Amino acid sequence: MILIEFLWMTSWISSFLTFSKNLPPSYTPNVLPTKVSENLGKFVSKHRPLFVRPNQPRNVWNATLLPTRFLRIDWGDRQTKTNLEQPQTANNTAAKISQKHLCSSGQEIGTKQAIFQTASGLSSGTIINSGSLTQDFLSNKILRSLQDFFSFATSIEQNFMSASLPVLVVHRDQNKYEVWVNNRLVATLPTESAAKSMQQRLIPLVKSPNLDAHQLRPALVDGIPALMAGNRFLWGIEKQISRRFHRSSDLLAIEWINNLRSAFKAPKLTLVEGQREMYGVTPSTKKISGLASWYGGYFHGRLTANGEIYNQNELTVAHKSLPFNTYLQVTNLKTKKAVIVRVNDRGPYIQPRSLDLSQAAARCLDSEIAGVVPYEAVILQSNQPKMTLKAANSKIIKSKPAKQLALVSDF
Repeated sequence: MILIEFLWMTSWISSFLTFSKNLPPSYTPNVLPTKVSENLGKFVSKHRPLFVRPNQPRNVWNATLLPTRFLRIDWGDRQTKTNLEQPQTANNTAAKISQKHLCSSGQEIGTKQAIFQTASGLSSGTIINSGSLTQDFLSNKILRSLQDFFSFATSIEQNFMSASLPVLVVHRDQNKYEVWVNNRLVATLPTESAAKSMQQRLIPLVKSPNLDAHQLRPALVDGIPALMAGNRFLWGIEKQISRRFHRSSDLLAIEWINNLRSAFKAPKLTLVEGQREMYGVTPSTKKISGLASWYGGYFHGRLTANGEIYNQNELTVAHKSLPFNTYLQVTNLKTKKAVIVRVNDRGPYIQPRSLDLSQAAARCLDSEIAGVVPYEAVILQSNQPKMTLKAANSKIIKSKPAKQLALVSDF
């Protein structure tokens, strides 16, 4: 139907131009005819005055001529590549905000996301996986033709794409693949395969009629920070991903869950709320206090007292006597900011300090610059069984058996 309308419009324009060319000779001196090229393709999006009466107020009429390429629509190519606009400074701004606010207790994790459509003159990204667009590709082709004819901005097609595809994978820069849900940036991954894998995990979630966004939460599954929908496993953040971005995998899990909750209009979690949910811990009546310092740099990559490799970007702490893997909710008494850390090392050995935080934990407490701050810490206790995707693990008998919860890995 739309094609018929445009053919009618083309016929009308041709008739009008023919009429102006065949005007009577007596009328010709008073009219300046439009110079029209036979090659209509050169006139795409260029406006020409149809006629102007000399010595009269100029009322200019504009017309957009139909481009010849409109009749050569590529109806067979089903792969759609679309530019998604994002400010060039958005990534740097987000990184700065992330460093400042990601660990703020009482504040929402995750920054305000840039939408697809922005002003011109910006960097672009490309949709690399159109997934479920196959059934809609005819409408998309017509839309692209309309866009060419009327010189629409690319946001028209982007709006169509975002409406058609609730889960998108966007290639923004080298080794940077973004996963978008409902026009909301959820996660950034280093490889295309990882991004497409997350996309495939999220598509059933988005299409689920019984989805309760309040059940989206972070968790530890087989010791790996993961995104969960109730007891359904969505995605696990492997060590190589956190190392690639020099970020705590725990913080990434909370940030991505909050982005996903925002995509479904659910409230975000604070840092401590997300950590308690992830680790499955609740406060006990035991507390400690004193001065806390932090360490990194020289010790990064070295062995800790419990045999782990120290990573200054993870949320860990050194204490002289608390059992390894004890969780502490530490509060900076000066800033009132809090973070949960896990004991994996011994120290400090400089009096009167009693805690030695990782650099990431110090940043969360806003004590990275101060160096040494007064603190109060609550010893946390486990209140949830460990979660696993390996059903065989629940049958292994250990000297101190722990309860385990087998998860559902798909919808």
